[in-house]
Amino acid sequence: MKNTIFYTVLLLAALSAFSCKKKDDDTTKPSLTGLSIISDHDNYMGEGATVHVQADVSKLTTSDTKYSLPDKIGIYYSVNAKRDTVTTDVNASNPTFTFEVEEAGTYTVYCYAFAGDDFYNASTSISFTAVDPATAIGGLPELPTIEIDGHSFLTIEQGGKTWMANNLYGTTSGTDYQDSEILTSVFGKYYSWEEAQEACPEGWHLPSAEEFDLCLGSQAGDLMVDATFVNSTLWSYWPQVKITNSAQFCALPVGYRDLTNEDNPENGFKKYACFWTSDERENLGVFRSIYEDNAQVQKSQGDKQTLALSVRCVKD
Repeated sequence: MKNTIFYTVLLLAALSAFSCKKKDDDTTKPSLTGLSIISDHDNYMGEGATVHVQADVSKLTTSDTKYSLPDKIGIYYSVNAKRDTVTTDVNASNPTFTFEVEEAGTYTVYCYAFAGDDFYNASTSISFTAVDPATAIGGLPELPTIEIDGHSFLTIEQGGKTWMANNLYGTTSGTDYQDSEILTSVFGKYYSWEEAQEACPEGWHLPSAEEFDLCLGSQAGDLMVDATFVNSTLWSYWPQVKITNSAQFCALPVGYRDLTNEDNPENGFKKYACFWTSDERENLGVFRSIYEDNAQVQKSQGDKQTLALSVRCVKD
């Protein structure tokens, strides 16, 4: 009996040691790391566009310096869960992966580097949104439409005047959101105060601060439209703001553009809307801003040359 107990203890100890060793081996398995993607894609593009991506393995390494990078590393891609193996040896072949956008929506292209069972995979990804400008914005009311210089604009009657109910675009001046031409009719352009003074088409003008206030009022929710962009809500819910769009102004939160910031020029997307007026004060341009969490339209001022905002025109 004593021998049986002794051998049983030895067996359990051996199994325990094996189990611990296996667990340690599993937890110390290194990962591939440093994978990135080279791509020609824009953040926004039209339906039917083609995206080209290629794995960049120039900085690929292992998470543990005790392990050398394997000689053969494979690459595969996945788009919305559809897997496509491109190569099992990236050093010998690293072809471009091509993906055609069939319909509007948001897409993510994942890239994986693998080296058998001895390493955890490395991964990276890029995302982009395909847009149909005619249907990109949901939730807009049915309003009269006019054509100006080949471009379509919604219109409303407020304060005895005819207003554009979407942001100005189609001009030689101004800048598109994220420099994406496909979005120019969706969100309109950003203009500096100086550009805004001349941007409205013939027969229209940039409203004064007084016109804006008298015609449109001071309640932010009356000017905000509960709209979506590619099925994603634009204005976040805040209990202190009741979005009614009763003035049918259809304000969208496209924020503003800082013309001095080349790396990250856009600010406040999905948070606020800002509109230039023709007024200036102490060498600053006067504008009206609508914040997602403030019930009142704000009276603001900004640099005339470097701050770029949305523009709504009023018929003369």
